[in-house]
Amino acid sequence: MRYQQYLNQETIHKRRRCEKISEISNQPTYKRQRFLLAFLRQLNDGVTATDLQKLVFLHTMTEGSDFYEFVPYKFGSYSFQLKEDLDILQRDGFATLEYMQDSTRIKAFGDFPRGASFRIAPERGNALIRRAYREYPYYAINSEITKKLFHGEELERFNNSKQAYTKTGQVLFTIGYEGKSIEAFINTLIQNDIRLLCDVRKNPLSRKFGFSKKKLEHITQTVGIRYVHIPDLGIDSDKRSSLETAEEFQSLFEDYAKTLPRRNEFLEGIYTLLRTNTRIALMCFEREPEMCHRHVIRDYIAKTYQVRSQDL
Repeated sequence: MRYQQYLNQETIHKRRRCEKISEISNQPTYKRQRFLLAFLRQLNDGVTATDLQKLVFLHTMTEGSDFYEFVPYKFGSYSFQLKEDLDILQRDGFATLEYMQDSTRIKAFGDFPRGASFRIAPERGNALIRRAYREYPYYAINSEITKKLFHGEELERFNNSKQAYTKTGQVLFTIGYEGKSIEAFINTLIQNDIRLLCDVRKNPLSRKFGFSKKKLEHITQTVGIRYVHIPDLGIDSDKRSSLETAEEFQSLFEDYAKTLPRRNEFLEGIYTLLRTNTRIALMCFEREPEMCHRHVIRDYIAKTYQVRSQDL
């Protein structure tokens, strides 16, 4: 009875989506979303969320597609941007969830031209995950299911691959997210075995997907990296909004350095975090550390506590 109620509700939802889709553009906003929709339309029977991630991942890696990037996640390769775009496609009526007796499947919705044709891997379920792991073992290093899928020497190879990204030296890193996707940013953290991310922005907001405080904190935690926001070490945005030349930035950072004695509590806090977590990163926006106040913090801590530092 409940299953029949699901089907009845889904029929009503489909009618509403059909009415809605006639009122909006017949194509999603971004090119990558149009790619994802075209990919879904080729999967006539629908697909589970996990299989979709793996299928798009394999297509990306074999065909040189650049719409999405991926990180090692609890079930292997995963794109946060793909998940966000899928939610948008569902919200706007381009895709639908269908409740089957054995799973929930994602299907493209609407009678539109299929567009481009893609070579899509034939495997599904565990067979698909095994293929993705074997061909691209880096993306399996955070997997929670490797032991269920592999045994013996093959499992040992995956364990060795994970150990290759385990570092021991204490390092204070700095990193900016300018020009990076959230996946590229996270991969840099993982590949350097960073255990804690210190956000030293005054206002941790961003128009770029994944880099506002709540979203960034959620994403880092899902890949095993702690997140801490220290706004007291930030610089007010109005102090840098009108700066243009390197000299103007240098003057700003010199003035900022003079304020560090008043911020000693928070600087000591960063050193404590470094001692307890071994490998941490100071994070802000600018690509180049010398154009960001994080380099002033880095220099102060490295000199005061005689610690090793590195810019990513």
